[in-house]
Amino acid sequence: MRLPVRLLVTVASTLLVLVAGLGQPATAGKVARYADDARASTNVERKDRDLRRVREGACLQRFAKRQAVRMADQERMFHQNLDRVVKRCGLRMAGENVAYGYSSGRAVVNAWMGSTDHRKNILKKGYRRVGLAARRGDNGLWYVAQVFGRNR
Repeated sequence: MRLPVRLLVTVASTLLVLVAGLGQPATAGKVARYADDARASTNVERKDRDLRRVREGACLQRFAKRQAVRMADQERMFHQNLDRVVKRCGLRMAGENVAYGYSSGRAVVNAWMGSTDHRKNILKKGYRRVGLAARRGDNGLWYVAQVFGRNR
């Protein structure tokens, strides 16, 4: 089977771009920028709907970081036990969004906004605090955890 040259060039170019990003470790600056962009994008979505912005919560940030690191280390996406987050952080409620494979903080928030349950977390009126962390796995993919909460 012969493929058109244009198709072969497009496929080869796409593979080169994908492979180029896989072996590169994420610097502290890239990690912080990814998380900052996702946090800012979350607050833009809330502001556009006249909701109070969520501020970083130190306890939630620790749980988000730990979750993103665990997912990146295991190269799989999964949720953590939010009962533990509620208890340890002294919250009355908590929610979590997790994702992997998105190239930027803005892209992951756009994807979450396209999903009913993730969107509900981002736009939940009662949330006041957020922890957000991203880590790149050895496979080159970003793993992201966003943990929301409201104190008692």
